Amino acid sequence: MGKFELETAPPSAELLEVAKQELRETPEVRAAAVEELRKLLQAATDLTYPDDEEFLVIFLRPTKFYAESALKLMRNIAEFNKNYKETLFNLMPSDVQHVFIEHNIINILTNRDQHGRRIMVVNMGETWDPKTVSEEQIFRVLYTIHKLAVLEPATQINGVVVIYDFKGMGMKHVKSMSPSGAKRLLTFIQEASPLRVKGIHFINQPMIFNMVWSLFKPFVKEKLNKRMFFHGDKLSKLHEHVHKEYLPTNYGGSLPALDYGGKEWYPVAEQHLDFIQKWNACGFNFSFTNGLNSDQTMLKIIGSLTKWTAFMRRGQASWMKVSSRLAPLVDMAFTWPMPMPLKS
Repeated sequence: MGKFELETAPPSAELLEVAKQELRETPEVRAAAVEELRKLLQAATDLTYPDDEEFLVIFLRPTKFYAESALKLMRNIAEFNKNYKETLFNLMPSDVQHVFIEHNIINILTNRDQHGRRIMVVNMGETWDPKTVSEEQIFRVLYTIHKLAVLEPATQINGVVVIYDFKGMGMKHVKSMSPSGAKRLLTFIQEASPLRVKGIHFINQPMIFNMVWSLFKPFVKEKLNKRMFFHGDKLSKLHEHVHKEYLPTNYGGSLPALDYGGKEWYPVAEQHLDFIQKWNACGFNFSFTNGLNSDQTMLKIIGSLTKWTAFMRRGQASWMKVSSRLAPLVDMAFTWPMPMPLKS
């Protein structure tokens, strides 16, 4: 395999031309949109997001540089993270490392397709053992991958395509999926992700796939529905959307068969921990002293402890520095009044 790495270099002249045609991006439009979005963020005192230009462009590109639409997307993301905080709070790659390395469920091709789009393959059949990897864990991996994908200007501009492979799907897989999981995934894709999803392709679906689709169909909006394609075992239909020259032989393509997976490209996630922590800090602007109840305050304390633990694991903070920063939090945790027991 070719070495997998994120393409974080500034976009080429060719890419910028695509951005101009599809996203309205010009130097003048970009500069004005960034400035307007900064002002909107300053006024939105309930939100906390970095306001450096490169970070704001992550949200401006998918909304075609309309600042108010970008702010709405940022608010949607904050709301989504709040609603699914048990799944996503301070999620780091190490939290899902075993799924990346030990299971061949999700793969990212090292090459892009004919339109410069990233290609992700999700194996929902024979390589997925639901007893070992839950539906929630798969989503946590997908969410981690999207944090990395938004770092790539080419992916911001060209978007992504997803291939769901259901080869070998059985009742154990169907029983491991839920309406709540389907709603979470589709809410994320349609409302709370800055990635441009240009196509979702379903292949090798067995007859029982209809049971799976019945979970997802109620949550699919018209725009995404037009970008969903069901090919069964007719890979020639897939090739009409993703040309065979850009697919491995596993999917009827002319490239060599896949000989890599999460184990090979997981190290890329570890190379971008600073950005992931920056992303994790985004959302609603809760403070210790303004409008928080005891549960929320404790959640904030635990979040701070978790983040400093991550720093310690990476060797980027000395014990003395960590201790001095954590001492007040630890004192607060142990002196915080315990909630009164509920009356029976």
